[in-house]
Amino acid sequence: MNTFSDLPSDQLLLHSRDGDEDASREIFERYLARLTALARSRLAPRLARRTDPEDIVLSAYRSFFVGARDGRFVLQRSGDLWRLLVSITLHKLYRQVKRHSAESRDVQREKILEEAHAFSQEPTAEEAVALADELEAVLKPLDPLLRRVLELRLQGQSLEEIAAITMRSERTVRRSLAELREAIASRREGDADD
Repeated sequence: MNTFSDLPSDQLLLHSRDGDEDASREIFERYLARLTALARSRLAPRLARRTDPEDIVLSAYRSFFVGARDGRFVLQRSGDLWRLLVSITLHKLYRQVKRHSAESRDVQREKILEEAHAFSQEPTAEEAVALADELEAVLKPLDPLLRRVLELRLQGQSLEEIAAITMRSERTVRRSLAELREAIASRREGDADD
C-alpha cells in the first residue's frame, strides 16, 4: 500500500487521476474536515436546517473526482488543490442557497411563519396597520435591489449571506445598507419636522 500523507497535492492529483484509490482517499481525508467547516460557516442557520454542510462537501467531491478523472484540472502551485476544492464547494453551496431562496421554496417565508407562531402576544390591529404602513413607506421608493437587501437584513441575514443571495459583492451590499441607513435617517428627520 502506498503512503500519500506526505505527498504534495499536485502529485496526489496525478495519482488520483491515474485511478489510485489510496491517493483519492488521501485527498478526501486531507480536506474533508476543513471543507465541511467552511461550508458550515457560510451556511445560514435557517438553511442549515434544510441543507447539510456534509452533503454539500460530498457533492463537491463528486464533481471534483469526475473532473479530475476527465483531466479538467491542472495544478500550477502549492495550495491550488485546496483553492480548487474551496471553489467547487462554495459553488455548490451558493447553488443550494439560490435553490432554497427561490420563490417556491423560500426558507425566509418559513422563518416568518415560525416567528409569527412563536409570539404569544399578537400586536393590536392598530399596531399591525401602523407597522405595515411604515414598512410600505420605507420600501416603496426603493429600487428592487435595495428593497431585497433591506428585507434580507430585517430577516437577520449577514452581509455575506445577503451577497450570496442577491449575487452581489459584499462591498455592494455594504454600500446598499449605507444608502438604506441614509434614506431611513432622512425619513426620520422628515417625520420629526412635521
